Amino acid sequence: MSSLTRMLAVLTLFEKNVPTLDADTICARLGYSQPTGYRYIAELVRAGLIARIGVGAYGLGPRIIELDYSMREADPVLGAAKPVMADLVLATGGDATLAACYGDHFVTTHHHAGPEGMSLSYGRGRPMPLLRGALSKCLLAWLPRAQQQRIYQRGMAAQDPPPDDLAERRASWTTIRKQGFAVSIGELDPGVVAVAAPVFDGEGAILAAVAAVLRKQRYDLVNKAQLNDLVIDAGRRIGRAVAVPSLLQGSAE
Repeated sequence: MSSLTRMLAVLTLFEKNVPTLDADTICARLGYSQPTGYRYIAELVRAGLIARIGVGAYGLGPRIIELDYSMREADPVLGAAKPVMADLVLATGGDATLAACYGDHFVTTHHHAGPEGMSLSYGRGRPMPLLRGALSKCLLAWLPRAQQQRIYQRGMAAQDPPPDDLAERRASWTTIRKQGFAVSIGELDPGVVAVAAPVFDGEGAILAAVAAVLRKQRYDLVNKAQLNDLVIDAGRRIGRAVAVPSLLQGSAE
């Protein structure tokens, strides 16, 4: 790993159940020498990415909040997705969610709540299971084969095993690519169904995945083909707006 990657790895240690850490624990968990670890911590503090909290303890810093605000306001994918997701909620009566891939991780980047007030387990900013859920399946289906294999292996190592082997899983990803969408029923939240479709950039690479999320009772009553088409169209609209910003400006007007 580069020095920058090693330094930024410090940020990955802070979680909901581990909000603060002391410098020695940070060094020990990442296997850094104290001089190296202390230098990284000092640089991250200067950048505002971590902050001193109490005596000898550190937590995530205010720059993280500032960056999150900037992303909400300026990220072109989010800017393109928000009005489309609002339309998807109106059309389906459910919620709409957006997820993206960074490295070998999937994270929810936006959640537009619908009229039923569902409480979903994976809201904005929460890492998603790698092998479960329509959004993760959809992202996986269009990733390069080597990355698919890495993520599959990480999912297995995280004790999130699929009910099949890699060959069978690849066959399911091929099916998703052919039909243009992925479906999950109760995989992340009991009684909840998600239908997800890809969002591509102008060169055909996958940027994100968008999903309509419905209670199972509602899903059982809707026209499945129409719902699938609505989600696929939402993904295409977001991709077009990202590739041609004037489309986004026009929708805003």
